[in-house]
Amino acid sequence: MHWRYCELLAGAAANLATVSLGCGIAWPSPVFQKLTEPTLRDNPFGAVLTEYDRTLSEAALTIGGLAGPLLACWITKHKGPRIALLLSSVLYIPAWLMLMIVGSISLLIVARTIIGMANGYVLLAVTLYIGEIASDRYRGALGCFIQIGTTLGVLIVYCAGPFVSYLALQAICCAVPILFGTLFLYMPETPHYLVQCGHGQRAVEALMFLRGARHADEVQCELDEIREYVRKRDADDGTPARTVHHLKHLFVHAGNRKALLISFGLVLFQQCSGIDVILANSEVLFVESNASLGPIYGTAVLGVLQFLSSCITPFFIDRTGRRPMLLASSIGLAIALATLGAYFTLNRYAVPVGPIRWLPLTSLVGFVAIYNAGFGPVAWAIVMEIFAHELKPIGVTLCVLGSVMFDYAILQLITALIQAAGLDWAFWMLAGICVAAGTFCWRIVLETRGLKLVEIQQQLSGTKVMRL
Repeated sequence: MHWRYCELLAGAAANLATVSLGCGIAWPSPVFQKLTEPTLRDNPFGAVLTEYDRTLSEAALTIGGLAGPLLACWITKHKGPRIALLLSSVLYIPAWLMLMIVGSISLLIVARTIIGMANGYVLLAVTLYIGEIASDRYRGALGCFIQIGTTLGVLIVYCAGPFVSYLALQAICCAVPILFGTLFLYMPETPHYLVQCGHGQRAVEALMFLRGARHADEVQCELDEIREYVRKRDADDGTPARTVHHLKHLFVHAGNRKALLISFGLVLFQQCSGIDVILANSEVLFVESNASLGPIYGTAVLGVLQFLSSCITPFFIDRTGRRPMLLASSIGLAIALATLGAYFTLNRYAVPVGPIRWLPLTSLVGFVAIYNAGFGPVAWAIVMEIFAHELKPIGVTLCVLGSVMFDYAILQLITALIQAAGLDWAFWMLAGICVAAGTFCWRIVLETRGLKLVEIQQQLSGTKVMRL
């Protein structure tokens, strides 16, 4: 196939896996609504789900999410990024089938644990695959595909969940990994892995497909660069299988330490920006604004907004740069959260807010759009490209583990703060975190737009990049 956008096609096919990730994240929203109805009209358990059961389900998702990246890292190292990503379907399909035949809370907890494992697994596997197939031209755009796939999965569940039966929703979610596995079978293995394994001819064919080349000569220069990189790495590190993926390599060299600091910091601020808190309290914001939309349609509208705003980023990330988008996003998120904090502070002290009842809904819409067009996708785009190739598996694994832990921790912390002090204090705290995120991006984050991967490593190490 000779088409200049083949690598975008491969990236889109790979990110069908993240659609399942989005389905797993959004699943509780419509399903727990069905399972907590006293009428038991669409409840396979025959009993109302308790708050304790829901808490167990959320904890199970987090526990599974911590195991998934470790499994994906091991399989990627031994079988390659393509096989590792394909195997994500082996986790998702049984989990959704289990939820289709679920008859007890115990099975639901087990299924949610497997889905959590699959979510963490996919987030690592797709990041590694995209990072190895992307050319410098499309690297930024491909890094944003993760957010697009995730928000598409969220949108599917938000729009279908309230209007179909419990069983039908599980069938829809199960169809997504089946579709992914079917389409992704036709995508190539990454050239880096093929060269590393000594499959030179297959590496040429993979590069020709990804770059849309008609002749091997068109990709020979890039292939030579990959071979030279692998040769130098093997010469420097001795036995790659024993050393290059070891944790100590992230801390021995200053450049690797800075890459870890930047990526881990971005993941921390991304999860602590408050997106899950905002979505969890969206119904309150709809009520405060006297919006005529009910919670079902309001959630669907938010799903559409998340998806559409995330689709904007690939068109701008390589024009404006990563740091400007992160800075603008941090400022916008802080303003939206501070506005919500001010509104609920006025509400607390019984100040009349009639003329500004539109403010919570406007802030909600602005926050969701800014996050999904900025910090959400751009943070992972940088994580994907900032580590040296041989350290990507362990570096991205640490970031995914951090993402899972930070997400759960901030949600529990803010929920406790809301119960103890009120929504206004929670929003003020999140606004402060976003201000800190902007400061971090301004002072620490490296601009990678227009840089080759080797030039990124040079800048991280403090070497001035000379460009002719």
